[in-house]
Amino acid sequence: MAYTIAILSKYPPLEGGIAAKTYWLARGLAAQGHMVHVVTHGISAGREYRIQGDESQLASVPNLWVHRPPEEMPWHIPEDDEHALALLDLTIRVIQEYGVQILDTGYLVPYGIIGHLAKDSTGVYHVLRHGGSDLEKFLKRKILGTVLNEAIARADMVITEKRYQDLLGPMTPHLVCQPVYVPDGAAFTPSDAPRPRWRLAAIGKINYHWQHKGLHFVVDIMRQLTRQFECWIVGQGKGVADFRHSLGSEIVSSLRWCPFVPPWEMPHLLNQLDGIFIFESGLPHPVVSNLALEAICSGVGIITDRTDFAERYQDLVTVSQNQVLVVSPSESASAAEIITQWVQERAHDTGQLPCQLVSYQEYLFATEAVYAHLLNAR
Repeated sequence: MAYTIAILSKYPPLEGGIAAKTYWLARGLAAQGHMVHVVTHGISAGREYRIQGDESQLASVPNLWVHRPPEEMPWHIPEDDEHALALLDLTIRVIQEYGVQILDTGYLVPYGIIGHLAKDSTGVYHVLRHGGSDLEKFLKRKILGTVLNEAIARADMVITEKRYQDLLGPMTPHLVCQPVYVPDGAAFTPSDAPRPRWRLAAIGKINYHWQHKGLHFVVDIMRQLTRQFECWIVGQGKGVADFRHSLGSEIVSSLRWCPFVPPWEMPHLLNQLDGIFIFESGLPHPVVSNLALEAICSGVGIITDRTDFAERYQDLVTVSQNQVLVVSPSESASAAEIITQWVQERAHDTGQLPCQLVSYQEYLFATEAVYAHLLNAR
């Protein structure tokens, strides 16, 4: 049965994991025959994190429509652009105009709160999702705690992952555990296309906290590899100028700097790379990265500083023995030597290909099952 669904979340051309997850979920549900209406920010939001390039993909998927608030809001309260209220107004309008049956929200703040208010206004079923950072930043620290507790308690279903089950279980009887993200295996798959040089990259948002992602360690390793490798920095954000300034012009010029790419171009980008850096020891909490899952499914090697890296993904994908390399970021010279040997060995390895333990189709079916449960309970 086809449903009419609204998804309220970040969405391309905004950069980031939640935006990419929303894109692949909305696209997949639309391909299943559902009527999918994405409600998201206007084009003025997050300008530093806005991906440039061809946006025709956003308008070319059957059964999928994208709604954005008007760009101009009347000047009212100084320094307040009323983004959340504009999204609330638009969400209610889309629900009423298109007969939306399910409202699926992709992040607690602000989308889960807006979804809670839209449910009260319209009576629509509300499926609430969260990321990792919103639980850590807001829920655990009891910031916006009153309204967040209310939104979680009154949601018709809360979708979480196993590691947060004990946190959210006491707050709602309507909790279901699902994978946070599963790549489309038809898009993210290994390529044997020849490359003129070995290529390594760091990919992702570059905000003011770029050191938490170990980018200074990444570049310290990269600068010792530029004779053998093309080294790419793929990302954008408010921290780029500060990051580049910290490196000096000689190091900056030795690297290839690329803006972030939209989700539909990520498979091609990954197929051009031999390895990506994902350093996480400086992050405030462990993450399950959609980029990591996409890279694993694409057969790209991952260079990390966490010995438990592969364990976080073992329920979703098989990781071949030599696909993840753990190095010490602070020992850049030895890390560079280890990386060079590792890439050489992988180039001649014809062993195990990555395998998804949960398919993209199963991921979509799990979401459809939540919708069906709510609508059939009427």
